[in-house]
Amino acid sequence: MEVIAYELLYRTDNKNCANITDSNSASTQVLLNTFVELSIEKVVGKRLAFINFTATLMETRFPFDTSQLVIEVLESETIDASLLHNLKKLREEGFSIALDDFVLTEQSAALVPYADIVKLDVLDLTDAQLIAHINYLKPLGVQLLAEKIETFEMLEHCRALGFDLFQGYFLERPQIIKGQRLTESKQAVLQLLAQLNDPDAAFEDIETIIARDPVLSYKLLRLVNSAAFGLPRIIESLRQALTLLGLTIIRNWIGLLAMAKLGDKPAELSVKALSRAKLCELIASQTRPQIQCGTFFTVGLLSTLGAFMNLPLIEVLDDIKLSDALRYALLDHTGVEGQILSSVIHYEYGEWNAIDWDFLATLQLNPHTLSALYLETLEWVDQTMSALQTDTN
Repeated sequence: MEVIAYELLYRTDNKNCANITDSNSASTQVLLNTFVELSIEKVVGKRLAFINFTATLMETRFPFDTSQLVIEVLESETIDASLLHNLKKLREEGFSIALDDFVLTEQSAALVPYADIVKLDVLDLTDAQLIAHINYLKPLGVQLLAEKIETFEMLEHCRALGFDLFQGYFLERPQIIKGQRLTESKQAVLQLLAQLNDPDAAFEDIETIIARDPVLSYKLLRLVNSAAFGLPRIIESLRQALTLLGLTIIRNWIGLLAMAKLGDKPAELSVKALSRAKLCELIASQTRPQIQCGTFFTVGLLSTLGAFMNLPLIEVLDDIKLSDALRYALLDHTGVEGQILSSVIHYEYGEWNAIDWDFLATLQLNPHTLSALYLETLEWVDQTMSALQTDTN
């Protein structure tokens, strides 16, 4: 449950997630976006970045720090003396090597001595095949990574088989524990969110709710004075923050800070919540004033609440008083908020064909502008998480 790396992938347009005509160009573009357009720290923080390399790219030397880079060798590469020579050189230079979608054959076995990590597709291999691979690879000292882990049940199963690392969407899927009630901390967070998101709550009510928790109040003031907000003057009181930022923004941030306090969830879930919320807000801001975009941030933020609570979202929302528009946006993806949320979720998962590009065109968005907004989101989330981690320390 600790995130150690991200896999960075090339995406060109809205036609197909595998629409790559030149693999060398695709991987080069990912490297440029990661190390030049932004910086490796803004993209993955202090974690590792897995990037697909072609045989040709393995012969290239780059003018930037690649200490956080893991070179991922695709299963489609031809295994010959040249490839093995390049892998040997890269290992000698200190690079980490990962083998993607590995299937053991007489030819592929030649790659293993150069690998640090071997990735096995748990949806493509049977249990018997997985066990056979594990028995062969474990004694060789490589780390085993289980790909396409979709649920906590699959995570636990692969952990029992002997895998070391896990990749997939399981982090966001609820882990449903039957017969066990929510902990007191989670119940308290739900009660707070219910009060904050009550459409009938007045300014003074919200101020009183926040003021009851000195830690949340302190964190909020630290956050609004951070680079993520970029306000022109120092905010010194809760009343000032409420007055200057408005109820919607304050609701969102207190909600996030409260969810982040849950001790059994990794910080990466807060990163996902922030990323989804901010991208929803940025998309909405293309055609409307910023002051009207708070509800879009709310929808993005609350859409991750099920993962924080280990319950299906529909059950969590039963305990929160929301407007009908927000509830339908979250559960049915209806209305403008719901349509934007749906687009953002599909974008996260790389489900390009499922995105309603005609709808996004009405918001003056195309694949290139959406990509630019996503890069802007990453930079903003990096600043915000830095402020949150500073608050925690």
